[in-house]
Amino acid sequence: MFQKNTSREKKTNLDNIAINTVIDEGMLIKGDISGEGAIRIDGKIEGNIDLKEGIILGEKSEIRGAVKSSIVVVHGKLYGNIQCRYLYIKSTGLIDGDIEVEAFEVELGGQYNGTLKMTSPAPVINGIAKSKKAEAVA
Repeated sequence: MFQKNTSREKKTNLDNIAINTVIDEGMLIKGDISGEGAIRIDGKIEGNIDLKEGIILGEKSEIRGAVKSSIVVVHGKLYGNIQCRYLYIKSTGLIDGDIEVEAFEVELGGQYNGTLKMTSPAPVINGIAKSKKAEAVA
């Protein structure tokens, strides 16, 4: 009659986005990655990552470089700065670098070393996001 929810992990907005690319465990990529889609990384990256939709760093991932995306979920290790709208640091996640984010969540055991800057979302007028600098000029 009653079902018990055995899943302890909350779903994120990234759970609803199709992953376009997977970099599997044992892979090493040296160089920058950029694009529109979402990626899951279980290997190692030496370079910057700039993806529009989202980034999932698996438990065995190790990134050495800056990360920029809309949504980032960190289960692994990131050595570099991160800029995103939503950040989820899971219990096995480690970030060693500065963070700039609108909202974030850290599970018990998740770690970050660096400075944290909370930003507010850009106001939307008639479906167009305006920057704070544009508002000051107007």
